[in-house]
Amino acid sequence: MEIMKVSAGADIEIFEKLSGLDKKCVGNEGWSADSFRSEVQKDNGIVLCFTDGNNIIALLSGYFAEGEGDITSVAVDENFRRKGLAQKLIEEFIKILPENTESIFLEVRENNTPAINLYKKCGFEKLSVRKNFYSNPCENAVVMVKNL
Repeated sequence: MEIMKVSAGADIEIFEKLSGLDKKCVGNEGWSADSFRSEVQKDNGIVLCFTDGNNIIALLSGYFAEGEGDITSVAVDENFRRKGLAQKLIEEFIKILPENTESIFLEVRENNTPAINLYKKCGFEKLSVRKNFYSNPCENAVVMVKNL
C-alpha cells in the first residue's frame, strides 16, 4: 500500500469513494465528492489516501495558508484501523507542507478518545474547546495544535 496524493484531474469515482469513506466514518457530516474535488482544485489543498485494490481505506484532507496547516478530515475504514495508516497520512501531510509552516491545527470530537490519542502520539496538543461544534450528535470539538 502506498499513499496517493489525489489530483484535481482524478476520476469522479475517486471523489465519490473519498466521500463514501468519510461519511461511513463520521456520518452525514462527512464531505461530499464535490467537497473533496474542490479541496484538490485549490492551490493550497491537499487530499491523501491509501487504497486497497479498488477501495479507499484511509484518507486525510487539509490545506495550508500563511505559515499554518489545517487538517480538515481524517478517516480510516474500520477494518483497517490500528495499523498506522492515519499516522502515515499525517506524516506525509507534514512533508508536503511549505517549509515556512509553523503549526498545524485540527478539530476532533471531544469523545473521540482513539483519535485524540493518535493525534497526541503525532505530537499534537490540546489548545482549546469549541462548544457545540459538531451536530448529530451535538458535541464539543477539541482544537489541537502541533508546532513544527
